[in-house]
Amino acid sequence: MRARDFYEVLGVDRTASRQEIRAAYRRLVRELHPDGGGPGGRSPVSEHDSERLKEVMDAYAVLGRDDRRAAYDAALERAETVLWAQPPPRRPVWLAPRTPMDEPLREEDLLWFLFRWFR
Repeated sequence: MRARDFYEVLGVDRTASRQEIRAAYRRLVRELHPDGGGPGGRSPVSEHDSERLKEVMDAYAVLGRDDRRAAYDAALERAETVLWAQPPPRRPVWLAPRTPMDEPLREEDLLWFLFRWFR
């Protein structure tokens, strides 16, 4: 399961105020909760809606409190800094033109090729 951005889950901007976050949370809960919207006060519950409701509640649990939101924003900034600070992966030796075709394959190039998708 991929971690999602809590601001994206609630549909608010990162600069949103506490009241905007609360309003977005209440609107989403009203739409997704089985006892919430719909005609007669009830709406049919699907598996997708219940999973989405859990995501919304988790997002509000973090963004609804100032101390947790500050820690989340700091962690988000650190993650973005690390993500963009890494150098681009170097081109493997076997893709570059080589003159001697008998050159053995280096272990580090083989490991890069095998595990490049897990980066």
